[in-house]
Amino acid sequence: MSVKLSEIIKYIENIAPKSLAEDYDNPGLIIGRKEKDIKRVMVCLDVTSKVVEEAVEKNTDLIVSHHPLIFKGLKRINYDDVKGRIIYNLIRNDIAVYSAHTNLDVADGGVNEHLAEVLGLSELENLKRHRTLKLYKVVVFVPEENIDNVRDAMSRAGAGWIGNYSDCSFMTKGTGTFRPLEGTNPYIGSKGKLEFVDEIRLETVVPQEKLHAVIDEMIKSHPYEEVAYDVYPLNMEGKVYGLGKVGVLKTPVTLDDFIATVKEKLNAKSVCVIGSADKKIEKVAVFCGSFDESCIKDVLSKADILVTGDVKYHTAVEIAEMGMCVIDAGHFNTERIIVPKLVNILSDKFKNLDVFSNSVEEEPFITY
Repeated sequence: MSVKLSEIIKYIENIAPKSLAEDYDNPGLIIGRKEKDIKRVMVCLDVTSKVVEEAVEKNTDLIVSHHPLIFKGLKRINYDDVKGRIIYNLIRNDIAVYSAHTNLDVADGGVNEHLAEVLGLSELENLKRHRTLKLYKVVVFVPEENIDNVRDAMSRAGAGWIGNYSDCSFMTKGTGTFRPLEGTNPYIGSKGKLEFVDEIRLETVVPQEKLHAVIDEMIKSHPYEEVAYDVYPLNMEGKVYGLGKVGVLKTPVTLDDFIATVKEKLNAKSVCVIGSADKKIEKVAVFCGSFDESCIKDVLSKADILVTGDVKYHTAVEIAEMGMCVIDAGHFNTERIIVPKLVNILSDKFKNLDVFSNSVEEEPFITY
């Protein structure tokens, strides 16, 4: 059995909402059509020519990548150009491409959180504040006998979360009125007759990224032909997402021991170290991929050491001058870890799909 690409996209964007992405980013469906039937999914970090060749050989319907294949604007798709040839081959073989990038970096269970967990960190908190999603109040009017179905459907879609409490709502009884006119097929009542119905006013809080899904499930589960509901923006702060993570090691370790741990856990042949650590390391900051130098002061105030990738030369000079200690484990090594996790996430959700990791990706830098 196959799964519609639209269903896979909906699930991924529930995990990593596109609204979390940086403004410069290009996450989402890069190539393909949402109504395509999907049976085989390959997961990768980058959509390279080797990855596409393997995808063709293995009859892949969809590639899910971390880095977007098209990041900057393209003026042409030319087979003689490297990027154009990749796109040409994907379209010719009807292989869709979906990317979750900076939105997946900062999402719950995303790349930074997984990187922290792989390195053995606990008590995680945000390194730097990134984005706060808006909250909305959704109010819907439901016949008494249907209230449990509608409330449960909305909760399953993501409504009713306040802190660590789920299924939060408020219900009041009242009387609803309506008159079915010509062309209607009323669940309750008769055409032309004013009806008075015992209804429940159901109120619940919904985060911005779940709003459309909650409303869709609410309408699907509601018995009325025309559902009466209201959506109010709330003047209160929703969930805060952050750039990077900070956590605590179970046991403080020396710098040499921690470097060995980073290399082992990330399968890194080598790392670059900036600065030094005079005391044992206990609090660790992580920032997957290219390090954002705007986070330097946050690292100084919150952690003994930072694990990241792609530290620029002038940033490294500044870091050393400030007395920080940083392990640059490389862009590839700090992000490739998300590939097997995405395979597991998609396999667990879509039992009928054959989801697998590519076998050709490797660190582009060669250490001599």
